[in-house]
Amino acid sequence: MVGTLTPHRHTRVLALWCTLTGHDPDWFDEPEREALLARTEVAALAEVPDAVLMDAGLAVRRGTSLPLERWLAAVRVVRPAARVSA
Repeated sequence: MVGTLTPHRHTRVLALWCTLTGHDPDWFDEPEREALLARTEVAALAEVPDAVLMDAGLAVRRGTSLPLERWLAAVRVVRPAARVSA
């Protein structure tokens, strides 16, 4: 499934992260944005439905902090049936 994901889906994951943390998506400069979107955690999170990402993110964020690794681990706990690679 990873090969079929569009770049838009990775951008959607970033948008959800910004929503959960209160960060402005325009805060990232282009090199930072590209590096973030290229992370393996973002690719794995992009395979998961938005509702699952929101549930997991709300469960583990701390204020404006939501490390991608913690978010991905929470997806596996909140919805273990959701298929997540990486």
